[in-house]
Amino acid sequence: MRRRLCVTACTVTMAIATPFAQGVPSNASAAISGHVTDAASSPVSNYSVVVFSTDRSTWVHTSGLLKLARPTQDGSFEVTGLPPGDYFVAATDPVEGNDVSGDWLKSETLEQLSFRATRVTLTEKQRVMTVLRLIRR
Repeated sequence: MRRRLCVTACTVTMAIATPFAQGVPSNASAAISGHVTDAASSPVSNYSVVVFSTDRSTWVHTSGLLKLARPTQDGSFEVTGLPPGDYFVAATDPVEGNDVSGDWLKSETLEQLSFRATRVTLTEKQRVMTVLRLIRR
């Protein structure tokens, strides 16, 4: 009976810890949403939003801490499945690529965006709404 109990407890621990270790969204994940404007504060409808951790050591696409969003039909954006932490959020001219490939994943690109990005701190289950200024590249 002890052995069975230990295996069950270990399995539960792994199930809880694994999503965070792999960057997989959990039920504690947070979200960022909003709109994008240009320098004249006019709404922009053609853009990409890049969300990435302020911790440069996590700037690899497998970390789960790099997200790309495109505008919806109403011009808004939403990025979900973010673990709690500190992030840069940048709206740019549309970028080539998708969630797992493209120039937006290069550390040089993220470094350039970090200087003009909005910094956001997320806690568990938090939903942050923001208005971003478009960064022309």
